[in-house]
Amino acid sequence: MREQLRTVSMVDAVFEALRERILTGELGPDEVVYEQATAEHYGASRPTAKAAIDRLVSIGLLRRSANKSARVPRLTEDDVHDLYFSRLVIESMAASHLATEGLRPEKARKALRDFDAAVKDGSVEGIIRCDVAFHHAFVEQLGSPRVLRMYDSIIGEAHLAMVVKQVHHLLGPKTIAKEHRQIYDAVEAGDAEAARSRLAAHLHRSEQVIRSHVRESAQA
Repeated sequence: MREQLRTVSMVDAVFEALRERILTGELGPDEVVYEQATAEHYGASRPTAKAAIDRLVSIGLLRRSANKSARVPRLTEDDVHDLYFSRLVIESMAASHLATEGLRPEKARKALRDFDAAVKDGSVEGIIRCDVAFHHAFVEQLGSPRVLRMYDSIIGEAHLAMVVKQVHHLLGPKTIAKEHRQIYDAVEAGDAEAARSRLAAHLHRSEQVIRSHVRESAQA
């Protein structure tokens, strides 16, 4: 049987390359991403670079004010608190609902396996990607396009927070993997209260270590 390959456009290729550089911390907070420099770096046209940068802005991995070039956001302590509060509202509802209704987020199970593989490979980008995929799977399993759109509107900044967490070794991958497994097991067992409380504890731990790092960096 002939295997079909997905055709990747130049915009997609530049988008993915920039995304990976942001998620590995190669492009750090406040670093400016110029359209012309990006085009030259990847051998692309300026409109292609602009389109890729616009996509990164739309998902929160870059920010751009009027008449300014895009730059990698520097999250403040208030940003981190609001981001994790927003995530808690949506994700705790999702975990509780799935447990109550007996729904199993299979993509979350796959993310658990992929996370372990990324840890074994020492891939920071892979760890972050699988971390996001695990949490995203619960919201996606709800089957509500509107809730998913709300969640997707904050997921870019969630990526940035996870970059801070992994690049600065604020929370070990093994701890994250253990907590993910505990959340999934509670959902699979149909224990809504345990799923909600374990998820809340997991997000709270991440928020606290990231906020502490952001605060200390600002003071320094």
